[in-house]
Parts: sequence; C-alpha cells; structure tokens
Amino acid sequence: MSRPRRSFAAGAALMLLTGLAAATAPPAAASDYRSLATWYHWGRQDNFSVATATQTSVAEAAGYELIRREEAWLLPQRTDNSGTQRSLYLLYNIARGDFMSTATKEGLDSATSAGYTSHGLLGNVWTSRQQGMVPLYQYRHPGRQDNFVAASAEGIASAESAGYVRVRVEGYVYPDTAF
Repeated sequence: MSRPRRSFAAGAALMLLTGLAAATAPPAAASDYRSLATWYHWGRQDNFSVATATQTSVAEAAGYELIRREEAWLLPQRTDNSGTQRSLYLLYNIARGDFMSTATKEGLDSATSAGYTSHGLLGNVWTSRQQGMVPLYQYRHPGRQDNFVAASAEGIASAESAGYVRVRVEGYVYPDTAF
C-alpha cells in the first residue's frame, strides 16, 4: 500500500474512532449541563436538592445552608424521546416541611401517596448507565422521614454515616468531577 493510501486509511480510521468516542463521552463544557446542589436545613433536618436559580433562591430564603455545590450534573432538557432519559422532579410536603427529589414511577407514586406535590423540575437523568456516568441514589432516613439524592462519593458517605438508607437508583448522571 502506498504512503498516501495508508495515510488516508489511518485518517479515516481515526475519524471513525474519535467520532464514536465523542458520541459516548460527556460534553466538553459544564454549560451543557445543570449542576445538582445539596442544601440542608439544620432545624428541620431536611436535605434539599436544587438545580436552578429559582430553587437556589427558595433554599436561601427558607434558611437552608449550601452543603455541596456540585453533587452531580443533570441535563436541563431531554435530548431525545427514545426513553433513555427521564425527568428528575422536585416535590414538597407542606405538612412535613420536607423536599424530595425523584425520577422513578415508584418514587412519584410513593411521594404522592405521602402528600408531596410537585415543586418543579430539577433536570433530566438517564435511565441506563452510559460511559462515565454514576448512579443517582435515593436515600431515606427512617427516623427523620427525610429523603435526598446523592451521586458523589462525599454525598453517599455523608448519607450512610448519618443513618440514611439507600432506597433505589433514580437514574444515571455525570459525577461531580466530570467537568
């Protein structure tokens, strides 16, 4: 094979490989995603996950303290309708003064039956693990009746050391260290 043909073949193979890699790799910029932040209210012992400026304002106004700015990265909007992504909802129970986040039918059904109402959308998660993603776990504290989601090593360790029990995987997200 002559040198130009080898160069062309090598270039075509490189384009194919890098094209495939780009299709499964996270986007190059955090601006393509929404940061999921964890807030905590010490008086009510309530965790509150936020992902928008409005939700951040609600947390601040209600006396919550920022614990982790980048727990995980969410899609602000679904990028396809194939069922590979689903919404992560923010819910609130006025009687308990408790916020909860969930993306699963099981979580929504449980929250609704316990008196939670929709308080908006946090973002979107994937229904199955993609390259570079981690599970977004739902945790519940049986004594406090508090729920929260965690994906970072710090968030998971904090939940488990405080007596929270892992309930389920809500979906898959890029980890706090992705960008």
